[in-house]
Amino acid sequence: MRAIILDAGEGRRLRPLTNSKPKCLLKINDVTILEHQIFNITEFDVKEIVIVVGYHANQVIEKVKKSFSLEVRFVLNPIYYKTNTVYSLWLARKFIKDSDFIYLNGDVVFHREVLKRLLDSCHDNCIAVERKLVSEEEVKVVLGSNNIVKAIGKNIELSKAYGEFIGIAKFSKNFSGLFINKLNEVVGEGLINEFFEVALNRALKNYEVYAVDISGIPCIEVDTYEDFNTAKKIYSKIFEEKGKSD
Repeated sequence: MRAIILDAGEGRRLRPLTNSKPKCLLKINDVTILEHQIFNITEFDVKEIVIVVGYHANQVIEKVKKSFSLEVRFVLNPIYYKTNTVYSLWLARKFIKDSDFIYLNGDVVFHREVLKRLLDSCHDNCIAVERKLVSEEEVKVVLGSNNIVKAIGKNIELSKAYGEFIGIAKFSKNFSGLFINKLNEVVGEGLINEFFEVALNRALKNYEVYAVDISGIPCIEVDTYEDFNTAKKIYSKIFEEKGKSD
């Protein structure tokens, strides 16, 4: 099992906080988002972490090497400023072709229970979904019977959406061949500024992917100042709960 974290983006909506550092190195109550994610990942049986970097890449690499004694590989996205997650994941495709892997957007602050539910799921391919009323900006999910994902993306009608994909997923090596083909397809069409969900959505026609409901578990993607402030509250809650369990 590998973890693939996408940390190449500029975090433009969080400027000036991200003028001189990547979003993943913003601190949530004295812990960077990246550290928070790695702390959670290493609580499980994950053998290797792959991080796709771009904007201020050296800062991310230095932070990881300074803070962790882990096997971490870095993949550089040199055109991060004009690409999106589909291209970053495509660059890391050699790391997903022969391994089960966890996918994480690099800006998600979450309780470890989110990962636990995905890893404990009997389904080899599943995504974490929060059931909620969604907005136009969010990555929406449409479900069929037995929680099978029928469609995923930002352009789904609000009335058809079950909820929001929160940027964490689990995929199997058996699925990766098809998935890589779809990544190749999207990038080959020049759609390098799309989200990775475009490739995933195409793969759904040939392979079953399931939704794992994580509603009620503290979790947020940090895109805006409002998200950033909410993440601080969420992390405080996570820390308090961890302290009680310890």
